[in-house]
Amino acid sequence: MICISCGNSSFQLYSQNSAMNLPVYQCNFCKLYFNGDSEIEVKKRSHEIYSGNYWDERKSEESLESNYTDKASQYKLKHWLSQKEYCKSYLEEKKDLLEIGSGAGQTLTYFEESGFNVTGIEPDNRNVERINQKLEGGHCVAGFVEEMAIEGTFDIIWISHVFEHLIRPDILLEKCKNNLKKNGFIFIEVPECENPKILKQSIFENPSTFHFTKNTLSNIVHNAGYNILRCDSLRVPNLIEAGIMKVMRKTFKCIGYNPYPYYPRIITNKNDGQLIRMILEK
Repeated sequence: MICISCGNSSFQLYSQNSAMNLPVYQCNFCKLYFNGDSEIEVKKRSHEIYSGNYWDERKSEESLESNYTDKASQYKLKHWLSQKEYCKSYLEEKKDLLEIGSGAGQTLTYFEESGFNVTGIEPDNRNVERINQKLEGGHCVAGFVEEMAIEGTFDIIWISHVFEHLIRPDILLEKCKNNLKKNGFIFIEVPECENPKILKQSIFENPSTFHFTKNTLSNIVHNAGYNILRCDSLRVPNLIEAGIMKVMRKTFKCIGYNPYPYYPRIITNKNDGQLIRMILEK
């Protein structure tokens, strides 16, 4: 095994088990955490997970049948609005969007309703069929992105909480160069595993194959030949902060200023972060 972040092959065992039922290792040099003893083992386990009841457990059918009015979709809408605001200055004059890992299709639908031409890739065939019934002009394709040729070129490639589930995210970035238009960008969001609490959640509660920090993620995108336009750690505000924010947003709204543009997420330090957002250009 070779670390996809720093290229070294010296690792230590972090845990004998994980949510994927695979061991977890840590690179002794860059400190990247990853699952499994081999790519073959991880690939086999990933297929078992995503071809099984993964989306049933996440109530995707409920989201699709409710036309995204369910509680989970409403939460996802708020999160997407935060992501969209984070990317706002890069979204101007861009129309063609590819989402890798569409899940129940909320993000594709929200972007299409905002005027974007959308394409999605999603391994769950049931989700894909239902998503395509909802989209007006866009479409979603069934398949594992690492095993298929991606057709077309796009202004935006959107990879939200999918990058950490891939077998070889570094190879996917190389592939995406052929699909990213000039002046286009890639948006990536992953759990912030510099935070010990988030690291444990990523390893023991989610079927993630990699567990990134800003440093290890930055190494991977730089190795693939990309420039980082933005990179931040963000978190959910606590109850006191949320109350203060609500008052301040109303106060500043009258003068056209929003002190918390990414609410309900706020930028924070990496040790306190819950997620990493990154915008790339080739």
